Amino acid sequence: MFGRLGLRARLAIAFVGVAVFAVGLATLLANTGLSPRLQAAAHARLHRSAVQLAQAAANTVSAQGGWTRQGTDTLEHLAMMNGLRASFHTAAGQTVTPTHMGMHAPTPTGESSVSSRVTVNGRTVGTVTVVPANGQLLTPEEQHLQHSLDRLHLVAGAISVAAALIVAFLLAEGLSRPLRRIRLAAEHMEEGDLAARVRIGGDKEVRSVGHALNRLADTLEHEEELRKDTVADLAHELRTPVTGLLSRIEAAQDGVLHDPGANLDAMHSETLRLTRLLDDLAKLAEAERPGLLLEKRPVDLAEVAQHELDEWLPRFADKGLWLDSELHQAWVLGDGDRLGQIAANLLSNALRYTDTTGRTRIEVGVEDESAVLEVRDTGIGIPPDDLRHIFTRFWRGEKSRSRATGGAGIGLAIVQELVRAHDGRIDVESTPGQGSIFRVLLPAISPAPTGHPGERTQRRAKLSPIGARRA
Repeated sequence: MFGRLGLRARLAIAFVGVAVFAVGLATLLANTGLSPRLQAAAHARLHRSAVQLAQAAANTVSAQGGWTRQGTDTLEHLAMMNGLRASFHTAAGQTVTPTHMGMHAPTPTGESSVSSRVTVNGRTVGTVTVVPANGQLLTPEEQHLQHSLDRLHLVAGAISVAAALIVAFLLAEGLSRPLRRIRLAAEHMEEGDLAARVRIGGDKEVRSVGHALNRLADTLEHEEELRKDTVADLAHELRTPVTGLLSRIEAAQDGVLHDPGANLDAMHSETLRLTRLLDDLAKLAEAERPGLLLEKRPVDLAEVAQHELDEWLPRFADKGLWLDSELHQAWVLGDGDRLGQIAANLLSNALRYTDTTGRTRIEVGVEDESAVLEVRDTGIGIPPDDLRHIFTRFWRGEKSRSRATGGAGIGLAIVQELVRAHDGRIDVESTPGQGSIFRVLLPAISPAPTGHPGERTQRRAKLSPIGARRA
């Protein structure tokens, strides 16, 4: 039930509870400490009165030669003047009765009675017992003081409860106002209004929640825009080859084709284009769940890069590009095929966006306990505003030019997912018109104990740019 209450109600209950507890504890401690002290002070005062009355009785007994009823009348009158009732007893225990009480004077008893010996010349001749005349140990003034303290505690409790309610209301209002704004913004986002934002306010923690929600809204809005762009791009990529295939099939059905062989070649080209797109989509789907696909073992990253280098040298040579390398032993715990896929995608990206006579270089080494795979090119580069998007699937900067290169905007997204699967990261530096540098950093491990693959890799890596072009 308490959990279903609002913030104001819960704060009010909590503050009132604390106030009532504090005042109750103060009242309890005050009464526990004050009452015994008042009782002790009253008992000490009664004892002093008994001692004084015993001294007066000793003087009376000494002057009259013993206990007399006239003497006790005087002593009792003295006791009554002090608000006391007294009884007198001889040393033998006999009660000395005042004249006005006849033979049946009551003997004061109870917790508030105090007795004192009557001594004459060092000899005890009797006792005096006194009690308060009204039967109350505390005087009216002391009782009034005690009641006044109780009333003050009640007033303090009422004031504390009222103050707690006011503070709870103000605090709850200060806390709930920014929280209500956050809730309203979240509700708008839930209803599809991704442009909704939180107006930041409140204390530090609430402001941090507001900033986090606004960042989430920015991400959701970006993802929604990306989803729409992805659908549009994918539709375009599929529409072009499918439209070409459909038109040629319809032309073949209508019998208007004059060169069936050329038509089949064109249809085969469009089909290959569809196949490449579907292969890229399949690779991306696999990369997004790499934990189910990786078979990690000790792998020399230089060996992986050398294998891909051998595969890509002819392609760079066909385009008239320089490709050289510097590979040093760098052992990682990873999947050799997936690591090769990372290097292949980076080389493919460099090949696609580097003009003729440009240069690409692949390097492998160890820096600060990290194995580094670096691919740098002298291609067209990436504008600064586009750098944060390059790992987004289906995203491409200059789309018309990107389509001319044949890319679908998936390769770098695959690279990032595979790098994450190997507990690494990828950094990018790029200058438009000068080229780009992609650096993959993976956790390095100790070299494998058998063989010396590092030396062989370094020898094979010493390929000159001219040799690469001749290949």
